[in-house]
Amino acid sequence: MHNLTLLYAEDDTLIQENFLLLLKDYFNQIYVAHDGQEALDLYKEKNPDIIILDIYMPQIDGLSVAKEIRQHDENTPIIMITGHSDRELLLDAVSLKLEAYLVKPIDFTALNNTLNKVIEKMTADYTIVLRDDLVWDSHNQILSHGSNVIKLTKKERQAMSILARNINKYVSNDALIYHIWDDEIPDNSHDNKLIQLIYRLNKKISEETHNDEKLIKNSYTLGYRILHIEKNT
Repeated sequence: MHNLTLLYAEDDTLIQENFLLLLKDYFNQIYVAHDGQEALDLYKEKNPDIIILDIYMPQIDGLSVAKEIRQHDENTPIIMITGHSDRELLLDAVSLKLEAYLVKPIDFTALNNTLNKVIEKMTADYTIVLRDDLVWDSHNQILSHGSNVIKLTKKERQAMSILARNINKYVSNDALIYHIWDDEIPDNSHDNKLIQLIYRLNKKISEETHNDEKLIKNSYTLGYRILHIEKNT
């Protein structure tokens, strides 16, 4: 079992039960949804490491759920499951950067291979070099500079998590607020809360690393990003 979390959305109870027998050997925690809306709600609340979606679900279909997630999260692995090999759906799913598209009845060997591939890739990507000796351990949510661990608050860790996952890419203000204050209903005050949070985080990192250059850069229209620059050798 890996120390990973899974969001699994499937409206067929029998299929769900059979899948869970296999999936429980892979994941530390599994969040189960019975329809698309519940899947989206759980995604927002739990921020899972991997997502498995059935395409045909009540409320919101799996493709629409994936599209909603991909608007602000390009990297969380998504595995799509459907009962039909539909060419149009396959073409529509290309832009969603799915890890796999599995057709029912599911070949459990194929599912095993897919999960092993995704987990192996994620494990390899746990350590993200931000600049020089500044490293983000995405698995343990630890920011370190050389041998020194930089202490972060919960919200600072949440900000680092989403920015490091999207290194070199801008993350919109709305997406950051959506993830960092996931237990609150966003209002006008959250824009200022975000500005203050990023300011404190940049200041803390600058002081700990003795580097005055801001790690997290902002664009008025695009949001915030960490721009990784290779160290000259």
